[in-house]
Amino acid sequence: MVLLRTVSSKAASIDSIRRRYILLFVSYITSLIMLLLGFKHLFSEDYLLQAILFGCSFAFLANIAWFHASNELDKACVIETVLVGLFVLGLVYHGGYENTALYWVFPFPAIIFGLLGPRVGIQINGLLVLVLLVMLYQPDLIVAQYKNAEISRFMASMATVIAVGWINEHFRERSHNAMALLQRSKETQANTDALTHLANRRFVDEVLPQHFALQPEHFFPLAVIIADLDHFKHINDSFGHDQGDLVLQQVAMLFRQKLRTEDIACRYGGEEFLLLLPKTNQNDATRVADKIRAGIAQRRLLTEHPDLVITCSFGVALAQDESEFLQAVKLADQRLYISKSSGRNQVN
Repeated sequence: MVLLRTVSSKAASIDSIRRRYILLFVSYITSLIMLLLGFKHLFSEDYLLQAILFGCSFAFLANIAWFHASNELDKACVIETVLVGLFVLGLVYHGGYENTALYWVFPFPAIIFGLLGPRVGIQINGLLVLVLLVMLYQPDLIVAQYKNAEISRFMASMATVIAVGWINEHFRERSHNAMALLQRSKETQANTDALTHLANRRFVDEVLPQHFALQPEHFFPLAVIIADLDHFKHINDSFGHDQGDLVLQQVAMLFRQKLRTEDIACRYGGEEFLLLLPKTNQNDATRVADKIRAGIAQRRLLTEHPDLVITCSFGVALAQDESEFLQAVKLADQRLYISKSSGRNQVN
């Protein structure tokens, strides 16, 4: 589960960055253009145009200021889309300078797709076109006066822009998802032990520290358990490596049954396993380790050899933060050695 969340979070992060830059660009550039045009018409008697330009400009700036303060990207994109729609409708209603409002509308469908994605974007753009149709073909509803031929060319061009924008966003999203899925598959394979299907040593050494750094509150205090099968070499020598592999697979299955969803089980070495229990104290981790120890000892992992009792020894330590993780692994390994030297099938 952690492996899947790693790649999913990376893909989501890239898309969030893309939307963030669109939001920032639209907010600052559109506000600047509106301010410049507003000052250009400041001394004219067209108070409605001044209100549209200055009002929308300050609204865009207020939204981006709120976004910087809250970092609520999704809400900021929705608000930005509403402001874009209001600006477009207000400008078309007025007509703009020398009735040029329709020419200023064309960039905004692409902006809406960029902020909201293809599925929601096509719905919002469709609604915007519907309102524009009513406004343009009911001239009594608006101040501006547009020629029929001008309206027809505008609506045809608008439909083309929206169609091309949707095609572009739809296939960009599909490509993005396909690449994320491919990367997820590659990373899962690279970080998964082929025999037991548990996380491997590479995951512990390279991937896990990234999670610790990004989301320490989800992990610490972190219980570290090292488990090592007792006399595993004897199993391989006496019954064959295929039976030894079967034992490893059975033990891995038991880990998955006994541990929580948020816990992480790794094949750390040949017959050595590393169990990581987030938000767990020393006493609870020791109890979990002892339950797993008892479960392994009670099971007959090789059906062809029902009299064979297989046991496992454990060492438990605790890391309070990321800086203590490696030391906790070393301490758990030392306590595992104590369990081994004290007779095996123990937890220390």
